[in-house]
Amino acid sequence: MPLKFSEVQQKEIIEAGSGRFIGYIIDAEVCATTGMITAFLVAEPKKMFNFFHGDESVRRVLISDILVIGKDVILVKDVS
Repeated sequence: MPLKFSEVQQKEIIEAGSGRFIGYIIDAEVCATTGMITAFLVAEPKKMFNFFHGDESVRRVLISDILVIGKDVILVKDVS
């Protein structure tokens, strides 16, 4: 069942091994040749120190690292 990008953006990204909340999808990388999405860019939650600086940490999650897309969360392999 296809999902709209806006629907995917509302899901929490969770590391399956640790259960750690990684963040929410803010953008996607698309292959110029195939037109397929290759990775999601995930904004990590701001820590107290970074909250005041406004710097946003973004993590790249490959599509191949996605294990399950659930109703509310997306489980991914452990990413470092």
